[in-house]
Amino acid sequence: MTGGTGRTGTWWRNCGSEKPEVPECDTARVHVADVELLPPSIAIGRSIVIVRVPRLPLPCEYPMNHNAKPSSDRQDGASPLHENSVCIVGCGNVGMASAFALVQSGLIRELVLVGHDDEKTEGEVMDLEHAVAVPMKSPIRIVAGSYADAARSAIVVVTAGAPSGDPDVSRLDLLEKNVGIVREIVGKLMAEGFNGVLLMATNPVDVLALVAQEASGLPSAQVIGTGTLIDTARLRSLLAGELGVEPRGVEAYIIGEHGESEIAVWSGARVAGLPLTLYPGADALAPPERLLDQIRHAAPEVVRRKGNTAYAIALCIERICEAVLRDERAVLAVSARMEGHYGLDGVYLGTPCVIGRNGIERTIALDLDDSEMAGLKASAKTLKESRASLDAPKD
Repeated sequence: MTGGTGRTGTWWRNCGSEKPEVPECDTARVHVADVELLPPSIAIGRSIVIVRVPRLPLPCEYPMNHNAKPSSDRQDGASPLHENSVCIVGCGNVGMASAFALVQSGLIRELVLVGHDDEKTEGEVMDLEHAVAVPMKSPIRIVAGSYADAARSAIVVVTAGAPSGDPDVSRLDLLEKNVGIVREIVGKLMAEGFNGVLLMATNPVDVLALVAQEASGLPSAQVIGTGTLIDTARLRSLLAGELGVEPRGVEAYIIGEHGESEIAVWSGARVAGLPLTLYPGADALAPPERLLDQIRHAAPEVVRRKGNTAYAIALCIERICEAVLRDERAVLAVSARMEGHYGLDGVYLGTPCVIGRNGIERTIALDLDDSEMAGLKASAKTLKESRASLDAPKD
């Protein structure tokens, strides 16, 4: 009997006159030769585990109300349904690279762009609409929107800010320029009743994620910074290249500030399940501080050559949005508010978190050795001082 119900996650082939009994939310094993069509799965030996699980609708299958009234201030406003709508505030290099990544991902049904230059924003919308049409994919509605449109989105990504354009300008140097921009954006967003996930990408991202959370009044779980996700990816890529494995075979984290004071958790780094120090060839790696220095200065080196960074952080933004929209419970190194984690409070910094539909479902404090803990606390001190500087009297 040939069969397979993609809507329930159960698949079978040549199993006799009846499909195999597969209890709800349980597992069954079938011989590999008996299976022709398979969902993504892990084969162990000659068995495949098949799980019947409730199927979440794909983004393209959420209903859209085509008769919905547009927002009051735009003739082409966003849909009132927001389950798989993402808004990007800021249509610069990072914002538009993120928009293109989201369009390509197939995750969303609606993309709202909010920019300070209406004509440019409309041009970006037109360009993306043409891009959507080319591969004949599932339709995506793209809107040059208002903050009322933004507030109806499941996720609002903030990329707006003053570009440095200078590799010698640190992320913290941008704080005074960008704090006013972020507070203005968050104020307008909350005035429209936003209650989704707020994803901050504007630098310095850790301090501005805290500012955004304080200004919005949202639960800290709903305000996420892109944090050290990009730094963690860079570290894994660097180690993988040196050791001759693919990056997915490396588990290592950068935590703390997304910037000069970030630290690498060498004590917990593993390759193919082995501690890093035991993996063949690890003894030939450069000293840890030199490797960390490469990670810390990766972005300035890109800026020195092309004036900005965009693609890598855009894919980090897309990855976080994916984890939220699909309720993945993915473990990602993002910036989260510390509430007793590592003995710290009142500061956002990068650490592994479980990311799902509600934003940060769980914040994970890694087991650090003494030097790593000291480095993390120094990083937190730097971030707290930067936040405190915003309230200090100006001369």
